[in-house]
Amino acid sequence: MLLRSTAPERQIPGTPALLIKLHSIACLFTHKPSGWSSYYVQIQPEGSPLWVTLDQRELFPLEPFGRRTRMHRLLIAWNAKPSRKTEHMARWIIERQLELHPDQPRPAAIRFTRTWMIPSRDAPPQQGWQHPDWHEVPPTRRRVIVSYAVDELLMEAP
Repeated sequence: MLLRSTAPERQIPGTPALLIKLHSIACLFTHKPSGWSSYYVQIQPEGSPLWVTLDQRELFPLEPFGRRTRMHRLLIAWNAKPSRKTEHMARWIIERQLELHPDQPRPAAIRFTRTWMIPSRDAPPQQGWQHPDWHEVPPTRRRVIVSYAVDELLMEAP
């Protein structure tokens, strides 16, 4: 840890993956991040063109560190791109949403999205950093990672 905390920004060649993970967990950052990412799960109710952002605390109640949910950590690990893993997670979220809220309209689609904010010295976060609302972020800093039709997800369920 001492060697890595004093090393330059790039990885030391041959560093074992476990040591890299320990470094990340210990928060020994050797450089300032250029931005903060936030990840969202959004559903589109049947018959509506609007996307609704779900409260992740209901789906992923444990916040391991830095206001990140388990979904946030998984999407980072999966490089925030479409895969079988995101498909399985979307299916689980839909099934859980239907179980928790049977009285709400059935979702027609689900998507994972990402935003990023660039910190400013002139306007530092007050009361600690919080994930912004999807609509607060400029469109140039928003991206849809992947969308799924709910009927197709549930049809493919094992």
